[in-house]
Amino acid sequence: MSMYRGTVRIGHFDCLVAIIVLLAPGCNSHSQSLQPFLATCKTDAEVSENDLAAVDKVAIDFVQDALGPNPEAAYSMFTADAKSNVSSEKFVAAFKQGIQRNGPFKELRAAHTYLAQVTGGTQEQRVVCGNVAKPESWVAVNAKPGLTQAHVIVEAQTLNNTWAFVTWLLREQGNWHVQYTQATITAMVGKNAEDLQRLAESEMHENHNLNEYILYAAASQLAARGPFLQIGIQPEIQKSLETLKPPPILQGQPPFNWQLGKLSFKVLNVGPIGVSQKIYLKIDHEIEPWANDKDADKKNHELISAFSSSYPEYKHAFAGLVVTAHERGGMRGYGTVSENDAATK
Repeated sequence: MSMYRGTVRIGHFDCLVAIIVLLAPGCNSHSQSLQPFLATCKTDAEVSENDLAAVDKVAIDFVQDALGPNPEAAYSMFTADAKSNVSSEKFVAAFKQGIQRNGPFKELRAAHTYLAQVTGGTQEQRVVCGNVAKPESWVAVNAKPGLTQAHVIVEAQTLNNTWAFVTWLLREQGNWHVQYTQATITAMVGKNAEDLQRLAESEMHENHNLNEYILYAAASQLAARGPFLQIGIQPEIQKSLETLKPPPILQGQPPFNWQLGKLSFKVLNVGPIGVSQKIYLKIDHEIEPWANDKDADKKNHELISAFSSSYPEYKHAFAGLVVTAHERGGMRGYGTVSENDAATK
């Protein structure tokens, strides 16, 4: 049994996903045009070597600067439109306070590049890139008419997760500038949305509704790339999630009031978390202020015991439980890790 101090609290099912979205309100992810238009998209190797090298370098430089000591350098690469809607202070704070603390980020690379073009019309359009016959082989991106533009997914590795920095770039006055960026986790301990989807399907066959629902919710988040880039498998995962009825303890909105046996718990967040090549189930709950850490640890163990007795199925999908007690009205957190007897997930 091991213990740690600290908190991981982002939102319901968001303990594995951290997202920063910085965009210009002028962008419309659902715009439609009644005027005729033509759309094309080149993907990765289909892009000329010179164009691919140029746009990938700008995207990687942008992410490196945003993750560095002076994110202002990345902000300077925004389009005038983006700058008018996102202040430098907000951008810097978002990366320094919301993203950089999850690092260090290593092995930055341009994982995928999409060069989209729309001719005709006056509004943004969705453009499909890749082979639509294979959901895992296509994406849909937004594109503005008449402009040279690209969407680049820059990936980076942290200790347990793969991050994607989704960037939409426009060519203005001969140079590439960033119109939009989003940072999100796309894989944890090497498992991506498709992997969690398969795990969820496996749990469905075992009639493990709790595991199935949590894994589908996590898969849906890992598949998200923001409002302007959609990967092909996302609609299928989302549709499967929407057909599921949440288990009783996860119905409604957090915080959840769990009654497990004779004990009750105020649960703030539930979701998978990847640690040391294993996937655990993380549960955050709120307790009264404690005088001694042993008291917080005791409350964590009470939740671990009650949850394990009520939902033993969790051991089929997760390597153990990571339970964090949060102080009501305070900032302290105390975590306890409970490994399954034969944790192999």
